[in-house]
Amino acid sequence: MPLSVIGLSHNTGAPVDIRERVAFTTPGAAENALVGLRDALGPGIECVLVSTCNRTELYLASAADLPSADVLDLLLSTRGLTEAEQVRPYFSERIGHRAIEHLFRVGAGLDSMILGETDIVRQIKESYRIAADQGCCGKTLNLLFHEALRVAKRTRSETDMGRGAFSIGHAAAEVARNIFGGESGRTVLLLGAGKMTETTARHLLAPGTAFAGGSSVVVANRTYDRAVRLAETLGGQAIRYDVFPEYLAKADIVIASTAAPRPIVSREMVENALKHRRHRDPLFFIDIAVPRDIEAAVGDLPGVFLYNIDDLKQLVEEDMAERRTRAARAEQIVREEALSFARRLQATATATPILTALRANHHAIIAAEVARLRQRLPHLSPEEWKVIEASFTAVENKLLHGPTVRIKEYAASPDHAAAKFATVRELFDIGTEEEHPEVAS
Repeated sequence: MPLSVIGLSHNTGAPVDIRERVAFTTPGAAENALVGLRDALGPGIECVLVSTCNRTELYLASAADLPSADVLDLLLSTRGLTEAEQVRPYFSERIGHRAIEHLFRVGAGLDSMILGETDIVRQIKESYRIAADQGCCGKTLNLLFHEALRVAKRTRSETDMGRGAFSIGHAAAEVARNIFGGESGRTVLLLGAGKMTETTARHLLAPGTAFAGGSSVVVANRTYDRAVRLAETLGGQAIRYDVFPEYLAKADIVIASTAAPRPIVSREMVENALKHRRHRDPLFFIDIAVPRDIEAAVGDLPGVFLYNIDDLKQLVEEDMAERRTRAARAEQIVREEALSFARRLQATATATPILTALRANHHAIIAAEVARLRQRLPHLSPEEWKVIEASFTAVENKLLHGPTVRIKEYAASPDHAAAKFATVRELFDIGTEEEHPEVAS
């Protein structure tokens, strides 16, 4: 059954306002769109809609060729875009092997805005679940999406591509984990209640990380109400901005990102805090403010680690360079897996008509023989005939097992396949027409 995908993403040049217009991210939107598409495209159509903030893609399997322009019109109409000339140029279509490879790349994180990100796997699983629940998947897309998820798992396990810091906040959290190891129960002091501070803190305290269990969060901000709101969000406490120096002695990690025009944490302030810390573990400062919130001389103090935004950017760039190296291996895995899967699909499609005809011929012979036996043995009971028919079926399956295996092997190997199929048809008297449907292109 021919495969195709039609869609747009950040990689087709679609800006965010275009991606927003065609996204199916509201509750029930994807379900309703799939049902509408399935009904409009007619029987024998399989479809899965993958829609995220960065991509909207419709995967199709159909026994007949579907004009991409018609499919796109239907897709846009389900989104309520009846006049969408501004949207159409950003869509692209991939058919056969290219569609398979594209989905495998998407699942592996190779097509993501952040190379190697892992959340796309969850999104693909959810998209497939919705399609399956709505009865929009058949044998072909079931196989395709199961394979895509398997390949995604393989690329990550064999390349470790998702490892590393791909944002400033992530980089800061990685450095903190390296400094403090796997110990939990740390005190995190946040200076400022802006988005960067919150994002970095969330990376640091993410579930499953070393600091997620038992760590406490203290938030100081010039506007106390904002400190309270952020503290409530993170499960911490808010303090008045003017008393934060007192908390330096209690903190293990300090994240600073304010809009102050000059440093708010001085070397003298930290020296005083260190006197009260005695033999506690290192004090780690993350300064992601521009201009800087922490005097550079603070980093010269013993037992103190200071990373500013330039240090963290360098770590991100180094990790991204390493990630690109790992991505090259992931690309190789995806290409090999996509080619193998396309060949298996093509082999199945090529062998199916011959296997169907072969089984039909054998079944007709057995049915005729059973009918003759019924005339000769009219005294047998229905239960006895069930035993006889089951025996004939078992013999049929055993006789067909060997030819079935060979025919599938012929289909999987393109060398001289046509001549071998012709011989099979001649040997088993199943016609002379040759059917070789294409799956890959």
